[in-house]
Amino acid sequence: MVIMRLMTVLLLVSLWLPAAASAQAGSVEWLDIDCAQSRIGPTDGLRCRATDKLTSDALSTGEGLYRFWNASGSVEDTKYYYYVVEALSAKAAIVVKQDLPDAIRGRSPQGRGSFNMSDVRQRQDADFVSFESAAHESCIGIRKIGPGNGQGAKWVLYATRCVPAGQPVTDGDIAAFVRQARVRE
Repeated sequence: MVIMRLMTVLLLVSLWLPAAASAQAGSVEWLDIDCAQSRIGPTDGLRCRATDKLTSDALSTGEGLYRFWNASGSVEDTKYYYYVVEALSAKAAIVVKQDLPDAIRGRSPQGRGSFNMSDVRQRQDADFVSFESAAHESCIGIRKIGPGNGQGAKWVLYATRCVPAGQPVTDGDIAAFVRQARVRE
């Protein structure tokens, strides 16, 4: 009888936990903000958003305070997408668990359905890949990892830059994008 109750409780918990996690993830509210308040740079001509402080994150080391930042839009026919996850408390840290191509596919609108993803390379303080979006745009995706605290990083920045189909992404474009994409202090 006790074993049957225990099995019933375990079954209910196993059914409830994924639903609860999904509900929490679905309840994250993004707010439009003035780009001057964003931790992402540069943001000229983009739409900026942020979350309120959150108490947990799937990419984190545990309890603490976290915030997400986003900037996106087009400037002179070039599409930009920036995504930052930031640990806000001393107990919090961000741990990179995905390889860069999967992270770009999961976070950037231009990364979804992408193809011809290159191997990961390094440039200055970033990892980067080149790829084609589903709309055949020529793109680069980068990841910069912020300062560490022994448990992980204080922040991680993901960003993509895409030019119209048929236009090449030059080595100079890559160097400039890596140099300019940053988290403001």
